[in-house]
Amino acid sequence: MSETNKVDEAPVPVEGLNHVAIAVPDLDAAVAFYREKFGCTVTKIVEVESQGVRMAYVKLADAKLELMEPLNEYSPIAKFLKRNPKGGIHHICLTVPDVAEAADGALVAGIRVLGDGKPVKGYEGQDLFFMHPKDTLGTLIEIEEPEN
Repeated sequence: MSETNKVDEAPVPVEGLNHVAIAVPDLDAAVAFYREKFGCTVTKIVEVESQGVRMAYVKLADAKLELMEPLNEYSPIAKFLKRNPKGGIHHICLTVPDVAEAADGALVAGIRVLGDGKPVKGYEGQDLFFMHPKDTLGTLIEIEEPEN
């Protein structure tokens, strides 16, 4: 280990924070809140029917917020909002140099990868995976490569 206490050969070598995802019951109200209260810039709003969500990206200096509203009652975000009606942090997304290697490293380290244990394609075509919150101190963690 180096002086910073960083593990040099960590099974999931995190490079940075990509985003913090926040489930919201009303995306338009949440966008207005972040614009008006904090002066944030919303870079895009997208609807991803395959995931049952409508999302807005709020730009920050070194990361972003991903605001997520369910499109239907079957969306994972709708289920989250049933337990947390006002919304809240749904997951964090960390970046790694190689998603496939990180997924393998997570499994070797005893961290379950949701789904079939392999990375999947995100709506923009990027490789990503989620780690089971029971294995990550109660936090749902998404892993993806840094944006170009």
